[in-house]
Amino acid sequence: MNINKILKIIGAIAAIAGIAAAIYIAVKKLTDKKEPEYFDDNDFFECDNDLEIIEVENEEAKVEEAPAEETPKKKKPAKKKAE
Repeated sequence: MNINKILKIIGAIAAIAGIAAAIYIAVKKLTDKKEPEYFDDNDFFECDNDLEIIEVENEEAKVEEAPAEETPKKKKPAKKKAE
């Protein structure tokens, strides 16, 4: 036998096996019974329900006055020279 014939036969067998595996997976996914997933909240984060209460007295907001900025003088538009 020629090596080319052997490689073609092996390739054909691999292709048939690949197609069979793809069909099997597709049928299994389509007919699989869907079960809901249940998660435990403690797996995702830890939460302590003990909240710390902090009392703060009302403080008057101190507003610092910014120095008055001088408005820049507007430049006069350039005069067009008569041609």
